[in-house]
Amino acid sequence: MNWRALICPAVLVLSACSDPSDPDPTPRRPLKAVLFPYIPDSAGDGFASLEQRLEADFEQSHPDIDLDVVFDASLDVYDLDEGGTLNQLLGTGTGAAQLVEVDTLLLGSLAEKRWIQPVALEAGVVHPAAEEAVRIGGETYGVPTYLCTNVVYSRSTNLRSASDSASLVRVLREAAPGKRPLATNFDGSWNLPSSYIDAWADTHPGDALAKAVSLPLDSQTMNAFAEVVDSCSLEAGVNPCLDGSYADNTVAEEAFAREQANGFMGYTERLFYILQAQPSMPLPEVISVPLGTGSAPAVFVDALVLNANCTGICAEDARAFTSFMQSPETRSLIAFSKDAPAGTRPRYLLQANRAFYQQEPARSDPMYKQYEVILRGGRPYPNQRFPENRKALQAALLEQLQ
Repeated sequence: MNWRALICPAVLVLSACSDPSDPDPTPRRPLKAVLFPYIPDSAGDGFASLEQRLEADFEQSHPDIDLDVVFDASLDVYDLDEGGTLNQLLGTGTGAAQLVEVDTLLLGSLAEKRWIQPVALEAGVVHPAAEEAVRIGGETYGVPTYLCTNVVYSRSTNLRSASDSASLVRVLREAAPGKRPLATNFDGSWNLPSSYIDAWADTHPGDALAKAVSLPLDSQTMNAFAEVVDSCSLEAGVNPCLDGSYADNTVAEEAFAREQANGFMGYTERLFYILQAQPSMPLPEVISVPLGTGSAPAVFVDALVLNANCTGICAEDARAFTSFMQSPETRSLIAFSKDAPAGTRPRYLLQANRAFYQQEPARSDPMYKQYEVILRGGRPYPNQRFPENRKALQAALLEQLQ
């Protein structure tokens, strides 16, 4: 069925569906969306096929909009400086975008700078943690797309018995004595403090994570967290998880895939790179990583935010795109690498849309079934004050851990 043929007569005056002989066809309205670039490039083509697929699928239902989807890892979408990347993307210059997919750790800063504007969000569509992550002062400032949480992958069938940091380290040590228990990346002013907050959430399951952003460090959390960090060391004074040895590319994933480490800690989508390094490897065991005295997942949320300068018809077009991006079909397209050749492995990205997990292929996928269970009860990372406090947290953590 030709949907364009059905749509065009109804919107002839407003859309680009003009007669080819029309000397002055109505120009299509441009809409630019810069999407989160830190996801697996399943097709190995710099996201070209994913960009084209998203544009084509959206424009099929919205032929009057000229969508430009951008995945560009050279754009630092954590740059909050005046005149920096996000300031330009959410500005009015030639490089500006109407929509940008961001980590909600930055949301409070973006709202305070007034670079973004409130948006509408239908209740109950996304995970409760995602709904909470995009709210500031009673307003909603983003449309959630992805969730991220730290998990631990291991070949050990005893992994599910790990319920706190001490039992996790014990299970990983016993899995293959003499090998490195854990490979992960704790290096950096984003990674180390956010891992500490995850440990704090495990230790204080009933409290809001916003409390963990402030110094001093919590001693109960630190005692438990330090045990996991120290498990990366095989030689005294040498910790590749903390010194930057595992910071680049997929070094930690490859160490686990090649059985140089008994476990890997990271986001769920890192499984894509583990299997890329060892395609014949069976799917590993997975649990929410217990970094504290218990286990209670802390959840990162990525969301589409709207440029404060995009109003009127521009805002309506942007809303059409966010609805498209929220749909279970679009989330499945991305999650299961449907932009890539048939047989390409999933990206293993957690999706904010709740219906995604109830529909095929996610409903029957052995990993996504486990991910859905892991997400239950997850609490979102704070959407305010983390960017400003992260370096002070990192310094305090390094002082105690080293």
